[in-house]
Amino acid sequence: MFQVLIVILIVVLVILGGIMWYQHRILSQIQGMMTACQGLMDEKIEGQLKKADQLQLTGDAKKEFDQLNDHYNNKIVPQLKAIQAAGRDLQQAARTTKLLTISGPVNDLRGDLAKATTALKQVQKSLQHIEQQSKAHHQAIAQIKKNYQKLHQQLNEKSFEYGDSAKKLNERLNDLEKQYDHFVELTHKGDQDAAQEVLTDLQQKNQELATAIKRVPALYKPLVTEFPDQLNELASGYDTLKKEHYHFVEDDIDTQIDRLQTKLEATVAQLNDLQLDVVKQANSDLAEQIDHIYAVMQKEIDARAEAHHLVKMMGQFTQHAQHQNNELIAELDRLSLSYTLNNNEFEKARQLNEQIKTIVKQYNEDAQAIRDQKAIFSQIVDREKANQDSLTAIEQEQGKINDAVAKLQTDEQRARKMLQQYSVRIRTIRRQVEQLNLPGVAQEYMDYFFGVSDEIKKLAGELNEYKINMENVTKQLIMVEADLEKLQDKTNDLRDSAELTERLQQYANRFAGNAKVAAAAKKSQELFNEYNYAGSLEAIATALEEAEPGSYKRIEDSYYQEINE
Repeated sequence: MFQVLIVILIVVLVILGGIMWYQHRILSQIQGMMTACQGLMDEKIEGQLKKADQLQLTGDAKKEFDQLNDHYNNKIVPQLKAIQAAGRDLQQAARTTKLLTISGPVNDLRGDLAKATTALKQVQKSLQHIEQQSKAHHQAIAQIKKNYQKLHQQLNEKSFEYGDSAKKLNERLNDLEKQYDHFVELTHKGDQDAAQEVLTDLQQKNQELATAIKRVPALYKPLVTEFPDQLNELASGYDTLKKEHYHFVEDDIDTQIDRLQTKLEATVAQLNDLQLDVVKQANSDLAEQIDHIYAVMQKEIDARAEAHHLVKMMGQFTQHAQHQNNELIAELDRLSLSYTLNNNEFEKARQLNEQIKTIVKQYNEDAQAIRDQKAIFSQIVDREKANQDSLTAIEQEQGKINDAVAKLQTDEQRARKMLQQYSVRIRTIRRQVEQLNLPGVAQEYMDYFFGVSDEIKKLAGELNEYKINMENVTKQLIMVEADLEKLQDKTNDLRDSAELTERLQQYANRFAGNAKVAAAAKKSQELFNEYNYAGSLEAIATALEEAEPGSYKRIEDSYYQEINE
């Protein structure tokens, strides 16, 4: 029984301890919220509202301030007082039996405090915005006024950099000053929103004007210090050059200069109207077109001396080329009496002559233009340089034709020398065959021999023509050379086969008792008598190689060693 009482007592103590801990926690939370609420009431919002009210606001700014003031005094302040009252009630309730049911009201209190905090911060933020805007407007008043003074000073002191465009710039500056006065008036009245709208537009236009004032001098300078002098110089230079009988690839230079003068005047007017982007492009166009006219005129000045030099030189060059071509045609005429010309040499020479005539005609026209003082020197330089290149190419072609025909006589002499050598070689081959004392020669060999002989006769006939066709002669030389080599090979094979056959037949006598050797020797002799010397050699060589391996190779090596010594 005593133990049960102890347990009950412990349970009671634990419960009482938990209640006390919970009560302490709730009271701490309530106290924290009341402290926070008191802090909100201590933010001195009343002082900020009073300070803002002293700004003498009007318009939308005044309306916004009145709404903030009303919201604070009629909603936020009563809400904060209600939170404090509710907090005190909850503190009393937390010390009674209502402790266990107090969590819901505590959470409601926490929510009300959060809403009040947010509302108060929004009021503070709006008041700060009104104050900052007012401060910014007053600062802008001083700054803009100072900038206007600087711009007036710049336009007055450096009016020479602006010309008549200064009038338009001053007009814009005066308009901005009027807009500035309106901004100042709105600021002093406290109409912050209307003042801000005017300020935004004013700042943009101020920046545009400052940019224009900065850009104008660079645009104005070439219009008054460069382009007029250049155009006057071009006009004067053009008149002088025309008097000196210069002519140009563009025959309207004086008109171009007049157009540029008109464009210059129009550009100055555009600058005075502050069409700055248009003027920038116009300046670029003027500079480019002026440079172009300078280049056109300078090109003729530079080309004059060269044109005179080229015409003088080309007079000699054309005469030399014509003389060379006449000599080439005369040489072709002479050689054509003895040789057939196969590469259109006459046609090529005639074509070169026509090209020379065209060049001479152009040269004469250019030379006459210079004498008549009507020459466009740059065009003459271009034409005569091209003609110079053409004449150089013509002379090179003349040289090729001349070199080709000049070889005809040398080639003929060489061909006659080769004919003599071929005649000696075929006679030598014939004697070689006769000295073999063979019973005869195969018809195939004889046909080839006489075929080569006929080719040599044909070569002799080509060289004995009234007009020698060296192209045909060359082809015949190549054919005879190749066929003579082949005939020599056939003759060597004939000789070697016959000589080796005789030696092998003599060696076969050592094998009188060998039936195969005897039969092969007989067959070899039969083929030999039929002029088939290669077949005869094969028949006896095969039998001997079977009877005595290596014998044929030994006899063959001995034979070739003898004939090569």
